[in-house]
Amino acid sequence: MTQKHFTDERWSDYVRGLSPAPDAAAIHQHLEAGCEPCERSFRFWTIVAEVANSEAQNEVSEGQVRISRSAYLSWWRGRMLPQRATMARLLFDSMLAPLPAGVRGHGPSSRRILGRAGQWSLDLRFEPSPGKHLFLVGQILGPESAQSHKTGFPVLLMSPDALVAETTANQFGEFQLQLQRANGLRIYADVPGRRPIGMSLPDLQSPLPPEDTPVP
Repeated sequence: MTQKHFTDERWSDYVRGLSPAPDAAAIHQHLEAGCEPCERSFRFWTIVAEVANSEAQNEVSEGQVRISRSAYLSWWRGRMLPQRATMARLLFDSMLAPLPAGVRGHGPSSRRILGRAGQWSLDLRFEPSPGKHLFLVGQILGPESAQSHKTGFPVLLMSPDALVAETTANQFGEFQLQLQRANGLRIYADVPGRRPIGMSLPDLQSPLPPEDTPVP
């Protein structure tokens, strides 16, 4: 119907008063000539414009916006992020590496874990903390093209059914957070404009390996 006379885009501009003068004059003359199909199109698009205008005047409270954002983040983190993430494979775990000859244990030390997912690398270091906690210092790096945006991104630590901790990596992919010793944890980097990067963490309930010191 409208394709034979005027396109939807031209009707939309006309009822909103955005048509160039020649278009507006042509449509007005066509309606004055008594074209019934175009008259129906004119009434339809007039109603659409009125509804759109009234909706634009409805203000959404800041509290409702916060609630909506929170609900979206919960849905994204709990359902979509684990499904979309590219999971890294474990390359190195200092706890599994044998101690070199001529050293002995002397108190708890750090544990280092390295992972790789395509062109992305994860470097995680776990330091002892009072009680049943660990202090995690990490860095997540991608190809140079991914680092060019120079903005931070969320880093989330998750159990199979809940968010355990979260922080924000800086522009160099560096971050730190405190966590409780547990098994079954995964870490995710929600990099803007790219698939999330994830990694399953090994057993964190076992005590950290002893610090290496030379044998006298």
